[in-house]
Amino acid sequence: MSPQRGIPLVTVDVTYDVGSRVEPPGKTGFAHLFEHLMFEGSENIGKGEHFRLVAEAGGSMNGTTSEDRTNYFETLPAECLDLGLFLEADRMRALVLTLEKLDNQREAVKEEKRLRVDNQPYAPSFETADALAYDAFPYKHSVIGSMDDLQAASLDDARDFYGRYYAPGNALLAVVGDVDPADAFRRVKSAFDEVPAREAPARFAFVEPSPSGERRERVEDRHAAMPALHVNFKVKERRHPDLFALSVVERILGAGETGRLWRRLVKDDSLALSLSVSLDERRGPSLFRVFSLARPGVTLERLEAEILGDLERFAADGPTPREMERARRLLLASAVRATQTTQAIAFLLSEYGLYDGDPGLFRHDVEAVLALDAAAVKDAAARLLVATSRSVVTVVPSEAKEAA
Repeated sequence: MSPQRGIPLVTVDVTYDVGSRVEPPGKTGFAHLFEHLMFEGSENIGKGEHFRLVAEAGGSMNGTTSEDRTNYFETLPAECLDLGLFLEADRMRALVLTLEKLDNQREAVKEEKRLRVDNQPYAPSFETADALAYDAFPYKHSVIGSMDDLQAASLDDARDFYGRYYAPGNALLAVVGDVDPADAFRRVKSAFDEVPAREAPARFAFVEPSPSGERRERVEDRHAAMPALHVNFKVKERRHPDLFALSVVERILGAGETGRLWRRLVKDDSLALSLSVSLDERRGPSLFRVFSLARPGVTLERLEAEILGDLERFAADGPTPREMERARRLLLASAVRATQTTQAIAFLLSEYGLYDGDPGLFRHDVEAVLALDAAAVKDAAARLLVATSRSVVTVVPSEAKEAA
């Protein structure tokens, strides 16, 4: 619960401890499928009614699925808190699952995959990059899952998944906005007391083997206009001190037009059309990603050599004082943006509360990152951005092979 006085809004967020990582082989895609099914109607809410009720109240709503969790949220005028609580409690208590709804949303997911993955340039190569970087199944497969697995799913499979992972003991509720905490807690209790307790699943855990050597793969992409390159490093889990340091590296190398790597390869030397550096933080081992499109006439071999050379120089020399100051400003600005809306605050509380059991750790983490010095950043880059943890995916347009 986080009261935000002066903002006449309230966000209700329910985050379930279920993401694609819990899915076993042959049962992939269920976490994302349920993001769709949870809007298909519950005991007291008909199909389409969830959207209508929120819209008529002047609110917004959505759901998201990641490797590590699934969340559902409504942002409403503050006086409509009861509506948000009722909608979430009703589908937690009594989601209506039928074969017709399962078939309908199964097809919706297939269309989503065709639209967002199969027919998007470079999108399939990101799935290939994940599969190449990881060994253990939880992070090796994509969030959207296998369409063959979804097609084979039965109604009993869906009901079993809901019964296991959508138990109240497997969820965290965040309420953020213009509310009185005592009154809001009474309203929460009134809404959710009717949800019967169910056995929650055991805390999910798996072992991802340590990196053991560079890996490479080549992808032909019929939608790609230009060759592209993924250079990824398997690194530590979220909230590890090394991840704090890599968040600084991410800003120094790739944040905006003044990022060291972006500036040299895209602007100064014109070797790349675009370049992004991102830290894909996960509850298990994370990925430090560099993705770039080669400029016409520049080979992927040349582009890769330039990227690796810059990473090696950074690991050897470390950041400059000016780069450290810029990174701190960027990180502080990002932290401020993450607390500017009721919805953003709800996401932070839910993530830390669900993953770490302490919603207040966000402030601690911001302070820890801002306290890092150049030596700690250099040391982390030197230890983590190495060949043994590296995976490289080259992407070539399909026509290139035919032309050759």
